Amino acid sequence: MPCLACARFTGSPLCGGCAETLDAAPQRMAGPVLVTPALRHGGAARRLVHRLKYGGSQAAARLLAGAMAPLLPAAARALVPLPRARLRRWAHGVDPALELARAVGAIVGMPVVPCLRPAPWWPHRAGPAGRVRGAPRFTVLRPAPPGAVLVDDVLTTGTTMEAAGTGLAVAWGVTATSAR
Repeated sequence: MPCLACARFTGSPLCGGCAETLDAAPQRMAGPVLVTPALRHGGAARRLVHRLKYGGSQAAARLLAGAMAPLLPAAARALVPLPRARLRRWAHGVDPALELARAVGAIVGMPVVPCLRPAPWWPHRAGPAGRVRGAPRFTVLRPAPPGAVLVDDVLTTGTTMEAAGTGLAVAWGVTATSAR
């Protein structure tokens, strides 16, 4: 079996070297939302997210979800994925936050509740530090249920989480998680 991060042959989803690069990330605030990223950006975590985001790797989604699931607060009752811009979902064939939410939901037995519809397109959020990034826009399809946890694949500046949280008019106590 090849390592999901570096493709070296190993008997497990991650080789020892890649597994050693997975570090927990600190909690932080994104507007009204407390965000708990599962892993720091970089190394194997970055490569796993890329395999999910651009290749649709369900194995990477399950591995990342395994790091995310233990971080859910005790009051969590539902997972709300932050949807990918529709043109990017079409281009890459996957919505990484939705896949992560489904994988986390399967681990913890929690429903995934799509509450947001993304704009057709927005400028790329990824890129060099310090680059000016616009906030994505979401249309609220339904209110977030009590105990909702926002799920996304990557946390950089927190702008996407903040836009989603504001769009849903989240009150204090709603939390969020991301793979990295």
